[in-house]
Amino acid sequence: MTIEVRGNSIYATGPVGDDYIKFQEALAQPSIERVVLVNSVGGDLWAGMQVGKLIREKGLKTVISGYCISACSIMFMGGKERSFSDAFRPSQTYIGIHGPHDIYTKAVLHGKAVQIYDFMEKGMAGKFNEKVMKMALYEMDDSGAMLRVFDAQRLPKRVAYHCLSSKTLRKNCTDIPDQDALSLGIVTTNDFAAVDLPEGFRKPPNVAGWEIVQAIVDPEEYYRKLSEKQCASDGCRKLITDYVSNSENKALAIPLGASGLGKISNRESETNAFLSAIYFCNHVKGKPARLCETQVVNGFDVHDFYAMAMASHGESIKKLTVPPEKYYASEEFGGGGGWSSVNAFRTQDLSDVPPQILEGVKTLNTQELAAALQSPQAPVLIDVSNVDDVIPGALTLLYGGVAYEDSAKETAYETRFSGLLKLLSPDTTKTIVFYSKKRDWYSANAALRAKKLGYSQVGWYRGGLDSWKAAGLPAARAVIRAVVQ
Repeated sequence: MTIEVRGNSIYATGPVGDDYIKFQEALAQPSIERVVLVNSVGGDLWAGMQVGKLIREKGLKTVISGYCISACSIMFMGGKERSFSDAFRPSQTYIGIHGPHDIYTKAVLHGKAVQIYDFMEKGMAGKFNEKVMKMALYEMDDSGAMLRVFDAQRLPKRVAYHCLSSKTLRKNCTDIPDQDALSLGIVTTNDFAAVDLPEGFRKPPNVAGWEIVQAIVDPEEYYRKLSEKQCASDGCRKLITDYVSNSENKALAIPLGASGLGKISNRESETNAFLSAIYFCNHVKGKPARLCETQVVNGFDVHDFYAMAMASHGESIKKLTVPPEKYYASEEFGGGGGWSSVNAFRTQDLSDVPPQILEGVKTLNTQELAAALQSPQAPVLIDVSNVDDVIPGALTLLYGGVAYEDSAKETAYETRFSGLLKLLSPDTTKTIVFYSKKRDWYSANAALRAKKLGYSQVGWYRGGLDSWKAAGLPAARAVIRAVVQ
């Protein structure tokens, strides 16, 4: 997290990681009276628990500015007095609570939920609602399950609700109409806390590394034209008509060269909405997979991001040179674990370093990949993890490195993967190379899956984007048209 001390307050924003020592040092200052948590998607459970306990031990106040999700919600519940602020719009101000999961594989870890349950029960005291908290912490189909509780002062009609999955449509979530943040004991008062956010904490919204700045000036005309272009049915037209009144964060995506669209609303962030709209546009029940582009996020036109991202690839390719060394950022090391090579997917701990060899797959080092991308017969390069910076020339198959032990989930996932990969790389005889952010199993799984699906010339850039950047090589912006899950 980014942490800044101002007066008697600690301001913290961003994902929760290895932040305990930073908080411990900041909280050691005797003048500190409160912790203000600003737009955090959460993250590391251990850090969240330890910081929450430290806040509770010191009897400090906690304040939410914007959204506070997952591990952030645990930190917030450490406050002796807890409140929202009005620093952000009402629709962007809420707390999100769910049970623990592996931050890399997203697998639900029910066994670790009891510590969160006990911590929340102590913080909520006599207002603790056992039914609601058990729902939030234990009823989870995946890591995207969430209990969302809003600022009741500015959104009195916005009910708290719980969704079982990141893919659960809002209409299928469970409403909790008789409870709000105060009655549940999440906040101790409905009065707003006055905050003066430090410079940089009130960041403009962005998706895929681009700031959202182009507001739609005439929404009625814009959506009328979009409806005429994309819709052949009343149902499609209604999705667009209803979009204006849908809850933020929301987005609309359209398929390339086809009618129809994908729509999503009420997501945790602009980026989540941007990607989710693509996913729902990619995968329509009863129809083959299709590539899609997001056109609108909230009330902003973002379709130009694709042209700008594609232009960045051309510019970066011109700057590309072959580096002097074969390996960077230790890409050639690690991943022993008793394996010399593997030929099967991994379903857990996907952030672990994989073996150095995948059976039937050619491993490329940084020098080899850079040379290959400059050759007349450049490979199809597939990025499976990154949403902002990518290697020049890369096509994005986001979340394309997952695998499941459950056969039904695995079959459904492979169907989505296969459909999108055939659109990105239809020639199964052409060389195709997969990579991720770093040395991990996401890229290894993707390469092995492509081999299983009949691609005959599969390569694997083991080092990933981290090694590429360590070599001082140029990056480009992701062109995201395919989201597997």
